[in-house]
Amino acid sequence: MQLTSAPPALRLEEQEQLVYFQMVHAGFERAAQAVGIVKFFYLIGGYTICLQFAGDGLVPYLTPALAHLGTSPVADPDLTICIWDSASTSTQLPLLIGSLIELLEINWTSHLGPRKEVKGYDGDRIRSNFHIGPNILSVLDRKQNLACYWIKDAENIPYWEKGSPLQMILNWWTTDHHKQYVHAGAVGTLDGGVLLAGKGGSGKSSTALACIDSPLVYASDDYCLLSMEPTPYVYSLYNTAKLKGQEDLERFPRLAPWVNNRDRLDSEKAMLFLNHHCPEKVVTGFPIKAVLVPQVTGKSDTHLRPTTAAMALKALAPSTMFQLAGSGKTAFQMMSSLVKQVPCYALELGTDVAQIPAVIANLLTSL
Repeated sequence: MQLTSAPPALRLEEQEQLVYFQMVHAGFERAAQAVGIVKFFYLIGGYTICLQFAGDGLVPYLTPALAHLGTSPVADPDLTICIWDSASTSTQLPLLIGSLIELLEINWTSHLGPRKEVKGYDGDRIRSNFHIGPNILSVLDRKQNLACYWIKDAENIPYWEKGSPLQMILNWWTTDHHKQYVHAGAVGTLDGGVLLAGKGGSGKSSTALACIDSPLVYASDDYCLLSMEPTPYVYSLYNTAKLKGQEDLERFPRLAPWVNNRDRLDSEKAMLFLNHHCPEKVVTGFPIKAVLVPQVTGKSDTHLRPTTAAMALKALAPSTMFQLAGSGKTAFQMMSSLVKQVPCYALELGTDVAQIPAVIANLLTSL
């Protein structure tokens, strides 16, 4: 599908991709003109980011996870993300973009790359991704620091997108600004904490949530931002916590009343927004003093044992690279640098949940 009359030889060039971005952005402007604009500002990784909604259809779905990062409005934010859906704004995408979306929905295997990038419209300046299933279009102009996020109907947004919204755009943009979006948890103190590395089900969330009733603070249980300049530092992204199954709800009974989606637990993980219930426990970040690799043992007591940088990297890198399309060589290098700079430990998790934060706190005191 060709969006302009430019010769075929120019189709993949930046000019063609820029025309594509402008058309997507025109869809937002059309919606904004119809229903007005609502703006929210957040401090993410040290940068001010503006979420600019056409109407309020998507506001209740995308803002709760970021609430702890809210900041004062500025005239010139570092990044602006234009967000809308067609249903709540009663507007359609520009014809050519709408036709492209139809093609992607019908035959995505022919029009999307291996990381769901839109073929022909994803390059050095313009990044473009179409998330099959919920059918979310994410587009970024790296030069303008301007992004667009569209879904057909706000009410069809999946629960995991509410828990960790705008992943694709934030991953692209923060990588350009020397911050790496990683799949990891983070708990500690304002003076320093630990990064929790491991694939889904390894115990990251359980470890992070075990610290809610302790002196330790919470920055993440699933996704966060890693910085290595000048020293290792973790920035919080979302205040969302997730519990898997009835067993987790029973392990953390105090958190059960906070579950946001209790009526859908047959098909969704239990999700809660910690900033709404215990804002004093949620922090924006801290220096990284160690990397811990949680391991469920089934035994009663929790222990730490030293592990190698290679084992820590094996726990951190694959899940980040797999879950976050667009993560590549730069991401791997940053994670590799981290595990070489700070000590790494296996965190052998016991069933006595109260021991977990004490073991972590003792480690931080000794470092």
